[in-house]
Amino acid sequence: MLIPESLFHTFHQKPHCFEDVEVMKVEEQIAELEKDLILKERETLDVLKELETTKNIVIGLKSRLHEETSETNNMSSMSVDHVEVHYGLEICGTIGLSQSEKQISLDPKKTKANLNGSSNDLCGIQTSVKMLKMRIGEEKVLLEKTREKLASNIALVSSLEEELNQTAARLQKTKDLQSMRSEEPCNILQEIKQKNLEIEQSMQSIEAAKVELTNLTSEIAQTKSSIKTTEARQLAAKKIEEAAKAAEAVALAHTKGLMISNNSIKELENSHGINISIEEFHNLTGKAREADEISRQKIETVMVQIEEANRSRSEAMMKVEDATADAKKYKKALEDALKRVEVANTGKLAVEDALRRWRSENGQKRRSGVQNTTKFKNSASHQRKDACVLDLNSSTLVTEATNYGPRPALSIGQILSMKLISPESPEEHDSRVREKENEKPKVSLGLMLTRREEFLTTPQESKEGSAQKQFSVKRKKLGFVGILWAKQIKKNKRRCHLGTKAS
Repeated sequence: MLIPESLFHTFHQKPHCFEDVEVMKVEEQIAELEKDLILKERETLDVLKELETTKNIVIGLKSRLHEETSETNNMSSMSVDHVEVHYGLEICGTIGLSQSEKQISLDPKKTKANLNGSSNDLCGIQTSVKMLKMRIGEEKVLLEKTREKLASNIALVSSLEEELNQTAARLQKTKDLQSMRSEEPCNILQEIKQKNLEIEQSMQSIEAAKVELTNLTSEIAQTKSSIKTTEARQLAAKKIEEAAKAAEAVALAHTKGLMISNNSIKELENSHGINISIEEFHNLTGKAREADEISRQKIETVMVQIEEANRSRSEAMMKVEDATADAKKYKKALEDALKRVEVANTGKLAVEDALRRWRSENGQKRRSGVQNTTKFKNSASHQRKDACVLDLNSSTLVTEATNYGPRPALSIGQILSMKLISPESPEEHDSRVREKENEKPKVSLGLMLTRREEFLTTPQESKEGSAQKQFSVKRKKLGFVGILWAKQIKKNKRRCHLGTKAS
């Protein structure tokens, strides 16, 4: 803040007021420190909230593991039931061989071949069960990783608490040093230069970190879109697998119907002596073989699609983990840089306060010397040696106003640039300040951050829209595949009815 010359005269007339001003400044510094402590406490609360979210994610993963283990157990029980049915059918076939004639002796061999095909299908189902178990193992590994992340977050919370304690100790040290540095103006100027350099370096590091953060956010958005596509592929593969299972069930029902029809034919032959033509028998067996081959091909394609979806999902998860780790690193670097800037600003303020005190003392001494001098001097010398007025927010002495009017008060940055860069007259400096004011205004850090957020939100929205379009197209494809499966199931049912009518 800039104080006019009239108020400054009153301060010189009442020297006891400086002590009150110093007390007010100390109280303001204490209030700022309390605000900083409140901000640090808010940061710790945010970290604790992140820990709670990670815990919820771990609980969700555990529930998924339980569901998948139950599904694998159900699949294993279904496979055992299928094996028992096939063995029963083989026994019935062996009993029928002893009672049939030479024309019907070919039936059990073909049925055995069909049963061998179904056993191969069961082997494929067992392999799918093994793949599910492998998935469960991978998810367990992911759970372990999340636990490690939780431990790291807890360590971060403890480190933040330690940093809070350290900052409180540093603040106390700075308060002690303020009283010691009032007698060293030369060292104070050097410290101001160092603080300015540190601030510039920290700002450069912050800008570099911001650029890297923008790149990381774009990479994270790309990985999220790839994850969505892999999830859509997984859903498609699951639907196709369900359709294949339905087709397999239809084929099994068809083979059971054929076996029942063969048994009924044998009973009729034993009772009434009726024979079936070989052509009809060949047609029925050919239809059963075709159904088995179709079910096998469908199961193979579904398994290949599931493997591809799992691979793409694992790759996407690895990319996401790498991106999150990089983002955490850059966030830490940003926090460190901001802390350095805060420390440099506090040091700069302390140095400026010490300079003000020292300059005020020197100004009072010079004024007392000027008043004691003789009055036999020229008017020009009087104009040059007017009483010096000190701006409390600056580090240089400003002469009082001449007969032409008072000069405007100078700020801290202007006076420091006059003192450190080039010792000019205040008139030249005023002209330079006016030229700088006519230049373009500088953009603040808050505006830069808001622009970056707006820039990042727009590409993410466009990417989400493209992902939704891809998902809708894939949905249409899945609907078309479901219609084809329904048509094939109807055809198989018609064939079964025709076979039963022919028998």
